[in-house]
Amino acid sequence: MSVRAYLYSVRFYLLFVSALFVGSIFVGYAGFMSGLFSAPLEWIQKLSQGVEDFTQLYPAWLIFLAVFTLIFLNNAFTCFIDILLGPLLGLFPLFSAFLNGGLIGWFAQEEGLFVLLAIVPHGIFEIPALLLSAAIGLRLGREVLRRRAERRLKRELQTGLRVFLRLVLPLLFVAALIESGLIVATFFL
Repeated sequence: MSVRAYLYSVRFYLLFVSALFVGSIFVGYAGFMSGLFSAPLEWIQKLSQGVEDFTQLYPAWLIFLAVFTLIFLNNAFTCFIDILLGPLLGLFPLFSAFLNGGLIGWFAQEEGLFVLLAIVPHGIFEIPALLLSAAIGLRLGREVLRRRAERRLKRELQTGLRVFLRLVLPLLFVAALIESGLIVATFFL
């Protein structure tokens, strides 16, 4: 199955997780579940302070490389887990989409709507990769629920991982390049 055909086949899952993601942005912005969303902010603030300390010791290119590696590996791992845990824990991809959307809404509520503008340059690559990974995980979860005679889990997993390698990882790579560049630029400019 081609990547294009596979994307067409997961369109309803993609629509579902996209609606959940957008809805959770509103949930986060409204301030519901603030406790869930405030913990990642503390982690990001600590990471930011750590990067600021390194700007005095290391050149910008080295900090860029370290930040890029951290962001890319974190996002790739999260998306990979969304796919792998779909068949085992179908709720994990949904939770991932909800958490990420809620964080965006919560940040926008806490820091102002300009946060959304700060997300756009890398978000146009990262968010589709995240949502596609969640959709693949949901499709795999549905495959587990089929009758044994109709189940094609191995084939679906292989196809989902091929889409992960061909589409999700390149999107995350570009997103990490942009996000790392923006982060490092804020400390050196």
